[in-house]
Amino acid sequence: MTKLEDSSRRAHDFSLKFVLDALVEAKLLTKSQAGDVLQREAQARKRVTKAAGDEKYDVSPIEIIALFQVPLPGRPGELLDQDRITEVAAAAAKVPYKKIDALRLDMNLAARTISKPFATRHCLLPLEGGGAGAPLLVAVANPFDRALFENLERLVNCPISPVLSAKQDILKGIQDVYGFRRTLE
Repeated sequence: MTKLEDSSRRAHDFSLKFVLDALVEAKLLTKSQAGDVLQREAQARKRVTKAAGDEKYDVSPIEIIALFQVPLPGRPGELLDQDRITEVAAAAAKVPYKKIDALRLDMNLAARTISKPFATRHCLLPLEGGGAGAPLLVAVANPFDRALFENLERLVNCPISPVLSAKQDILKGIQDVYGFRRTLE
């Protein structure tokens, strides 16, 4: 069974408002800044989609907020980036946060567990475990996508333990894993 703290949440619950509320609660954004981001969501979404080069690209609320490059309170020169936003969102969602280290990726695990199209479409990356009844630790960009976790559990025939990671890190990890695999073939 999937290890989720709150199984009543659905994929659409991981919204811009959810992440903004978490950042306001963590005092990394003011209510006024959060309101500005909400007002300019449509333009930001278009910019992220254009940068991705795919009209069907599923923009994460974390990507939208990071685009605004908000300065971190009390830390001159530092900006609110995807990693910091993801860490705060993970705490609010009551799921673990994991920074993906490209040098520590288990290329074989990821490549043998799921296909590149599946990983890319669902923005997920297997990180560790999955053997002998151990849960498969999977980096995801949406910690509330229960349907995905249930489908993945059936696909790999083991429990899933999701962790929230920055979408940019997951996508880079997917490119690293499946690009590396292609060079070996």
